[in-house]
Amino acid sequence: MITSKLSAGDHTKQLELLLLDPRKRRRILRGAGRKVRRDSRKRLRSQRDLTGSAWQARSNGKKQRMLKKLGKHIQVHTTPNQADVTFGNRRVGQVARLHQEGVDQQMSAAQLERYNPKNGELEQATRSQAISLRRAGYRIRKKRGKGWKTPTIRWIQNNLNFRQAGLILRMIRDEPPKKEWTIPIPERAFLGQDENEHRQLTNYMLDEAMRLK
Repeated sequence: MITSKLSAGDHTKQLELLLLDPRKRRRILRGAGRKVRRDSRKRLRSQRDLTGSAWQARSNGKKQRMLKKLGKHIQVHTTPNQADVTFGNRRVGQVARLHQEGVDQQMSAAQLERYNPKNGELEQATRSQAISLRRAGYRIRKKRGKGWKTPTIRWIQNNLNFRQAGLILRMIRDEPPKKEWTIPIPERAFLGQDENEHRQLTNYMLDEAMRLK
């Protein structure tokens, strides 16, 4: 689970907030948390990280937007002294952390048995699998004439699913079935604030503190 925390005492100037009663401090922090949530959702839509750089593309070459459903699960929880921008659903929060921090995922054969490929990225062979198959010497029959040919990466991804590609690769390499393996997940940070957003948020909190005094 990942959480972005905002505190009424983050900066010396923000001590102005502490002069307010708890109800007003909570109101300001709620507004600040909502701004962080809005900016985080904006990054999810634009597929860019906190530095403004585009996220690393999918390994299977698909062009669809990634993590597009995470935004609706971001919640803001506040107290008079702190606002937490986080995820209400624990499982969604775990998935968000994997991508936010770039934590490699451990997958087992048993987990894959429970995986529904119709709703996930493992439905078709990944780009890395296609490259590995070509390098291992995988060939298919020619549509016309006799003989065999090396298929393109696109053909492999369009005609083989994740399981089939893995099985064929193991057979070519004469390897035993894997019981566990690692799926690398690149960092795709989105939750939090960049420098400009942080500056704007500080000004917002101070302005609200002065207005509500």
